[in-house]
Amino acid sequence: MPKKVIGIFTTNEGHQSMAEAIKASLSLDYKIEIFFNEDPLAKIYLPFYQYFPSLFQVPFKLSSHENSLDAQHKIFRLRYQKKIEDFFQKYRPNLLLNTYFMYNSNLERLQALTQVPFINILADPGTPHPATIANQAKVNITFDQTLEKNCKKIYPNAIYQSMGWFVRPSFQETYNKKQVRKKLGLDLDRLTFLVASGSEGTALIIKVLPILIFSKQPIQVIVACGNNQALYQSTKALQKIINKSNQLNSLIPIQFTPKIHHYMQAADLVIGKAGPNMLFESIATQTPFFAITHISGQEDGNLKIIREYGLGYVEENLLRAQSVLKKIIANPRKLKGFENNVLKLKKSNQQAKEKLQKLVAELI
Repeated sequence: MPKKVIGIFTTNEGHQSMAEAIKASLSLDYKIEIFFNEDPLAKIYLPFYQYFPSLFQVPFKLSSHENSLDAQHKIFRLRYQKKIEDFFQKYRPNLLLNTYFMYNSNLERLQALTQVPFINILADPGTPHPATIANQAKVNITFDQTLEKNCKKIYPNAIYQSMGWFVRPSFQETYNKKQVRKKLGLDLDRLTFLVASGSEGTALIIKVLPILIFSKQPIQVIVACGNNQALYQSTKALQKIINKSNQLNSLIPIQFTPKIHHYMQAADLVIGKAGPNMLFESIATQTPFFAITHISGQEDGNLKIIREYGLGYVEENLLRAQSVLKKIIANPRKLKGFENNVLKLKKSNQQAKEKLQKLVAELI
C-alpha cells in the first residue's frame, strides 16, 4: 500500500530548518513532498536582520493592524495561489503542513475546497504576530502554553496545541566534547565561545569580540559569519592581526556551514542573536545561550524564554554584556548553573516529534 503524502510548505532560513526537522519526524511513515519558494519579498527583512534589528518593531506593529492584515492576506493569496495549486495538483497530498505564514491564506482556501487537513506551525516561539496564526487551520502548533494563551487573545476561536520546538536530528545526537574539538582542530581544554551570527550574518555580534580576544585567560573564539561575506572578511583580517601579535587567544572565523551543530557541541557558550532556531539548536546540543541582540518586536518573546526557562544570559547593553563575559572567563563554572534547565528543555522539545506523529495519524 503506497504511503500517504504530506506536503510541507516552507521557505529559506529558519523556516527551512524547521521543515527539515519535521520531515525527519514524519518521513518513516509518510511520503514527504516539499513546497519551497524563495521570495524577493523576504529580502526586505535582511537589512533589519543584519544591521538594524531594533528598528523592526515599527513594521512589526504596523503590520499587526486589522486593515494591514487584510491587505497582506490578499497580496499573499494572489502571489502564491498558482504555485501552491500547481504543487497540490502534482502531488495530491493528504495533509498540508505549513511553516511560513505567507502561505496561510492559500492553504486555508485549499482545505476548504478539498477537505485536506491543514496544520499551521508558528515559527516564532514567544511573540505571536496575527498574520502567523491560521484561524481556519485544523491545528496551530505553538512552542508552549504561554504562546498558546497569547495566540488565543488574538484569535480565540482558532485551534491550538503546544508541542515544543522542532529541531533537526543532527543537533540532538550524543557526542564527546573533546572528540568534537579534536575533529575541528580546536584546543581540547580551552574555554570555547561560539559567536553565531545566524544564517545571514548579523554584524552586531562583533561588538563583543574585543573583550574575548584580549582576554588574559587563554580562550578560543569561533565566529560563525553565515552568508555575510563582509563580516567574514573583517573577522579574517582580525584573525591575522591576532596571529601576528602572538596573543594567547585564538579567533576562528567560519562561513556558512551545514555542520554548525559540531561547533555548538564544541562550545561552552553560544553567543548571538536570539533567533528561535539558533537558540533551540544550542539547547539541543546542551550548550547555554547568551543573547546579545534580537529583532525587536518579533523576537521580544525569545528573550523572555531564555530568562524564564533559565537557558543562559540576556544582555544587549555592550558594557554590561562585556561585564558578564568577564565573569564567565574568570569563572567558567558559572555555566554549569544552566545544565539542568538546558537538559530539561532539550528533553521537552524531543517530545515534539511524537506529539506531531500522533496528531498527523489522527487527521489522516
